[in-house]
Amino acid sequence: MADKKDIVLYFSPHQDDELLTMGVDICKTCLLPNKEVHIVLCTDGSKSPARQRLNSNKICQIHHQIHNYNLSEEEFIKARDCEFIASCTAMGIPLENIHIYEKRAVDGSLSVEYAKEIIKHFVSIYGKDVEIRTIAPFRFGRYQHEDHYNLGLAAKALLKERFFKKSKFFIESYHYPKGKRKFVLSLFFNMQKEEISDEIRSKIERVIQQSYTCWKPEEKRYAIGYHCVTDIFEYYKNNIASYSIKSRLIK
Repeated sequence: MADKKDIVLYFSPHQDDELLTMGVDICKTCLLPNKEVHIVLCTDGSKSPARQRLNSNKICQIHHQIHNYNLSEEEFIKARDCEFIASCTAMGIPLENIHIYEKRAVDGSLSVEYAKEIIKHFVSIYGKDVEIRTIAPFRFGRYQHEDHYNLGLAAKALLKERFFKKSKFFIESYHYPKGKRKFVLSLFFNMQKEEISDEIRSKIERVIQQSYTCWKPEEKRYAIGYHCVTDIFEYYKNNIASYSIKSRLIK
């Protein structure tokens, strides 16, 4: 009988957060023979400004051509999901372990209580011994998307309630700490910067190309993630890193 693997459940608020915030850790964990990696997408990503840019009938500053694709909301969500699946599979997550939650929240409406319901649903399937990994619910004096913040708060609350025993929280790439803030987070929140090998760095670069910057409109690949947060993708490509905060409840 094969040894039982430890299950790691990543929860991503939107399509692209799994890469921009948790990508390094996902790539590393997928290489571990004793880990079974799953990921859950919690919202539909429908409110991204990229849809307006793709439908604007104006010249795109990225592709230097007019974008007028007239994508409906349903088509837009489907295209975003396609990028999400491409990202996850390129990082090493098996297709059967990629979960687009059937009752996911509308982008921008993910409450703490509903995020708890989503997490509880998957813990009920895979057991309380799973490790939950998601975005850190800390704003650090800066804006943090409500969906991100509430998902992190939900995971933190359920950990405190002992609904599961292990967790790991990640800081968004655009919130990477520096100077005094970095010292405070390291001292009081046990924040750690993960080591990244050249292999993982190269893999992340390939994932970016194969998913959120892929521009093939004839194949319904619209580089939505890149159109949405171009500056964040550019920053991340030049500053591939991973900052995390670990928590664990001991019996």
